This record gives sequence, C-alpha cells and structure tokens, in this order.
Amino acid sequence: MPDTTATARGATLSAAELTALRKHVVHTEDGRLATAASAKPRTVEDFETTAEDVKRMIDVDLGAFVDQQAKKTPAGEAPAPVPVLIWAHGGLTDKAAGLQTAQRQVAWWKKNGVYPIHLVWESGFKTTLEDVVRGKAGKRGFTDLTDLAVEAAARVLGGRKFWDDMKLDSAGACLPAIDGGAAGGAYVLAAALREYMAANAGAIELHIAGHSAGSIYHSHFVPRLFEGDDKVESVKSVTFLAPAVRVDTFEATLLPLAETGKIENLSIFTMNENQEKRDNTAGVYRKSLLYLVSRAFEAEKDAEILGLEEHLRRSGRTMAYLGDTSERLVLGPVARGRRSSTQATSHGDFDNDEETMMSLARRVVGVPDSDETDHVAVFPRRTREVSEFTPAPRPEPTGARGAAPRKLALCIGIDAYPRDPLSGCVADAEAWAAALTGAGFKVESIHNKDATRDTILRAMLDKVSSARDGDIVAIQFAGHGTFVPDLDGDETDAFGPKDEALCPIDFRDGELIVDDDLGAIWDAIPEGVSVTLFFDSCHSGSVNREITPSEFTSRKIPAGATPRMTVLDADEEAAFREERAASPADAFRMAAWKRVVEVETDRAAVPRAQRADGREVLISACQPDQVALETNGRGVFSSAALSVFAKTPALTNSEFVAAVFDILDDTYEQRPMLSAAGALNARGLLSSVHDAPPAAASVAIETDGHRAPAEMRTAAIVAILRATADLLEAGGR
Repeated sequence: MPDTTATARGATLSAAELTALRKHVVHTEDGRLATAASAKPRTVEDFETTAEDVKRMIDVDLGAFVDQQAKKTPAGEAPAPVPVLIWAHGGLTDKAAGLQTAQRQVAWWKKNGVYPIHLVWESGFKTTLEDVVRGKAGKRGFTDLTDLAVEAAARVLGGRKFWDDMKLDSAGACLPAIDGGAAGGAYVLAAALREYMAANAGAIELHIAGHSAGSIYHSHFVPRLFEGDDKVESVKSVTFLAPAVRVDTFEATLLPLAETGKIENLSIFTMNENQEKRDNTAGVYRKSLLYLVSRAFEAEKDAEILGLEEHLRRSGRTMAYLGDTSERLVLGPVARGRRSSTQATSHGDFDNDEETMMSLARRVVGVPDSDETDHVAVFPRRTREVSEFTPAPRPEPTGARGAAPRKLALCIGIDAYPRDPLSGCVADAEAWAAALTGAGFKVESIHNKDATRDTILRAMLDKVSSARDGDIVAIQFAGHGTFVPDLDGDETDAFGPKDEALCPIDFRDGELIVDDDLGAIWDAIPEGVSVTLFFDSCHSGSVNREITPSEFTSRKIPAGATPRMTVLDADEEAAFREERAASPADAFRMAAWKRVVEVETDRAAVPRAQRADGREVLISACQPDQVALETNGRGVFSSAALSVFAKTPALTNSEFVAAVFDILDDTYEQRPMLSAAGALNARGLLSSVHDAPPAAASVAIETDGHRAPAEMRTAAIVAILRATADLLEAGGR
C-alpha cells in the first residue's frame, strides 16, 4: 500500500516532530550555526542547530542508523554502504517550509534505507518577490506589467539584494572559521562527514540533491568534502532539480569534480525550453523563475543559468559532460524509464513531483532502469492548498498603434539634504514641470523628503511601464550625484573603480541609485516609446566618473556657485555595501562575498559597457570629468536648457545640446553631454518615435565637448534659422 500521507504547507509541526527532526536537520541563519539550542524545541522559532548537534547527528544518530541497516544484511554477506542523502531546499523557502519539507521526506527516505540530512537555510525570498513585483512593498502599485517591467521592478526594488543575500548565506555556510569566529554550518557538517567516513571505511556513501537555489548551496558545500587529510574519495551522486546556480559557478566548482570522477554521477532534472516559457512566477511574470534570476537578480543581465535549457545548449563544456541523450540530463515533462522521469510543469513542482522524486530515490538506492518490480516506497506527495494555486498572469499589455500619443513627465528636485543642502533643485524641478506642462505633458512631481530611493525608482518605472506605443516620456532630476564602489566590477575583492550614483533624500543610509538600477528601468521601455532624461547633477551616464573624490574636493568652484556633487565618507560607503552586498565590518560575510564573486567567472571577465541598443536619450548637465553647478537659486544647466527649450523647442536632440553648450561655454567650465544610441541623436527633442524626423541640419553637430565654441555657435544659429523658416512656411500655407 503506497504511503500517501501529505503534509500541508500551513500545518504546524508538533514539539515531538521538531525534536525528531533534530537528527536530520542542519539549520543555519546567515550561514552560521547557533551557539545554543533546545534539545526539545516547541516551536519552529525554537528550532536551532549547534556545532555539537551536527557532530552528534553524524557520530550518534547516523551511526545508529548504519548499525540498524547492517542488522538487515543476510547472514554471511558484508553490509552494503548506507546511502546518506544531503538535501538543500530552494531559495523561495523559509525556515518553517524547510522544516515541513524535511518532515515530509525524512520517514520516506528512511523507509528506502537512506539516511537524510536536510540543510535548512533561512530565506524568505518568495514573500519579498511577490511584494516587489505586485507593488506591495511600497505605496505605488503596478498593474498589467510587461515581463521587462517585472524584471526591472524585481531588480531595483529588492529582488537582487535578496538573491545576493541567499548567495552569501550559502557561501558563508561553507566557510571555515574567520578571525577566530565559528565556521559555517555546512563546513562543520562536511568536516564531521569526512571524519566519520575516515573512521568507518565503506560504511556510508554520499548522495547530494538540491532544488533551485539549493544547487548554489551545494556548489560551495561539495568541494569541502574533498579537503583535508581525511578528504572523501568520492561522492556517489549529485542531482539537481531545476538548478538556479550560474553555469560559470557550476563549471568552477562542481564540474571539475565530475569530469575527474570524484563525483561519480552528476545529473540535472529541469524543464525543457518551451515549458520554462509556459511557466509563470508569482502570477505576474510570464516565464519561469529561472528566467527572472537570469535577467533580474544576477549581477549582469542574461547571466547563464544551469537549469535553463537554452543556456545549457550554449555551454559546450557542461553539455560535453551531460550528453544529449544520457540520463545525466532529463528535460521534462518526460516519461523515460524509472530513473529519468519527471512530470513537473512549473519551477516549484520538482520537489513535490512524484515522478521526479521517485527517479531520484531509485538513483540513490541503486535501482536499475528495468521493468522489474522494485521496492522503493512511493513518495508522499504534498497536497497543495487552494491558496497556493497562483492564477496565470494576463497576456502582456500592448499599446494600440494609432491611438493618440500621451505625454508623461516626472520632475524630481531635492534641496533638503540633511548635511549638504542645495538651493536650486526644487526650483529647477518646478520650472521643468511648468515648461513640460506647457508642452502638453501630464507631470508628476517629487520633491525633498518624498524623494526616497524607493519612491523615485517606483515613479520612474511607473512612467516607463505604463507608456504605450507612440507615447513620449520625460524624466528630470535635479540633486546631488556622487561616487560609490563598483560592486559589479572585475575586481575579485569587489572594491573596484568608482561608479556613478544619483542621491535620493535617504542616500546616506546606503539608498543610492546607481547606473545598474537606471539601466534596468530603461531596459523595460516598451517598443515605440520615446524616453528623454534631463539630469542636472554630477551624473553623466558614462558608467564611471572620470573625476576622483580627491580631485573633486580639491577642485576650485566659481564664487557664488555650489556643486551638485557630494562625497560619501567611510561609514556611508559601508552602508551602501551593506545594502547591496556585505558589510566590510563583518569579516565572515565579506569572506562569503569574495567567494561568491570568485566563482562567478563570467561576471568578472565581462566588464559592463554602454548599451548600444538603448531606447532612452540622456541629456546630462556635465561631462564625466566635470562638476554640475548651481548659482542664484537655479541649476546652471537647467537654466540654460529651459531657455533654449522656451525659444526653440523644435530641435533635434543633438542640436538642443549644442545650443545649451553655446550658452554655458563662456561662463562655466561645464559642458552638457548627450548619451543616446546612434539614430536617436537626430530625433526631434521630446518627439514621438513615429514622428517624422526633422530635416537634417546643414552642420553636423558633435556632442562630446571637444568642438570649438565658434562651431557650436554656428550649429545653434543654423538650427534656429531652420526652425524659423519652418514656422514661416507653416504660416504661409
């Protein structure tokens, strides 16, 4: 009679069940074990694991199970090695759910003669993901998001931070002691297993399994088994279900062990490409979670993920090992014998799919792929609750071509910085709002205390994601710019060159807006939407500043002018690092961060570059080696730009920048900068994608700041004369 006992996700574990799980669960928080734990936990919150618990689990509890299995061996035969299965759950699993999974699986594995050890690592990422993409984490909600907009929201509104935290948790769990502290929980487990196997040769064999982000955990854990004088000879099998680990991390950590036979059998169960694209995430994203990981949560967009078939196909070395038709790669849903079947049709299904888990069990216990009856106990599939069924997202919204284009604008100005106030940014934002309103734009304004990082990014994303084909979007920002550490650079210690950032009102708490945040939003610009950005701050859009903090502090500022630039002190840089990665004050977390970056070799090898296919036009107040200034209660750039806009709005983007340069040239060492992909330079300022481009100017206009002032003046005059001629011609019709 098959075991059909189901454990509901919302069920509460009893004190007796929690106590029994202490023999099979290693719980870590931030990679660390507890310093004290109750032998009889009464609640999930009470459940903890210490280093002593791990050693007892291996020496006493596992040892007792091995003895019990030996007694079942027929007389005259040597006991076979007892399979030990080490399971790591996915990253969308909190502590309670991780313990529920262990409770559901432990008895089943033991019925099959396997001793299970569950690695339960805390991460409440799913709740955060749903909050982020559904807009519950703040006042502003999003409806009818495109997948590009979901990716942008998930990346900049908390998703990447939580994904990075999970990576740090998994890497930290596998670290040795740092600066006299305690070793990570999985490191302690690996050491205990090595010691046991050295003292009890042939008594056990190791099998590794992980679902989703559990593959990231095991990429750090498994190599620890092959360290030290007591290193293991081999790991019998490693099986990943819908692995979320990066291909480069896998190839740096586990593939060499598989290629040399130290991992005897390594296999992957995942969905085929078509099924991945039919899946959905949290009811709002129209593909599987692995696509969201690749496009939103990793350091670089479109990072290659091991569980995505299209990425596997491009990874020659990994595919050379897996093979196209072997049982090492199972692309489902598929029924392919007793060891290679899966009916999982969603990313989250694999660890609850009977066919998948039975295939895994048969591999672990060594059942051959034949038609003979086996005695593997049936997997106790969990019954899903009604509340867990997520409706499929609506089809992607599309704008109806031919509808009257809308003009949408966002104007942001911040003067009220607590320590380094400005005096002209709100006035600039109000002036831009008035000018844009006069040009037919519907304007939203955000000033001072309301201009937090979260509010600004949500407002930017709202403007972009709600636009439809033919719409025109303008976004203006006036405030401080600054430098931040480039945490995504090619330095393995994550302290590479300085990066540019905009300063929201809460920037000194680590809440800065970096180019990566902005790029994610601009990537979500729908086809046919025109977006123009006016940034009156020290932010050139060139990825890296060409002026150092020391050069800025020593630069002579004209009398009566104030720079729209500030420099973070050491504590504020630390706050930024802690928000984005790991605090340098925590040696353990910093060591984990360095390990994560070290094995993400593709991220380190490919420096970020300007996007050649961008749909946005950025007009910045200054060049990368200059400082944006304000004087007499207004920004130097904004005053000049609005003057040009009021007098001659019918300019191309490049002509507009040239005309602004002409006004600034004689007075300030500040040259505006145009950053736009090729043809966008010649598009009319604040025009629709579908508008006919203005007639070509008779003088080609450079925008890199190296043109002679006289040539710039000539170009501006030509543009003005052309606009005047157009008006006269229109009036004579």
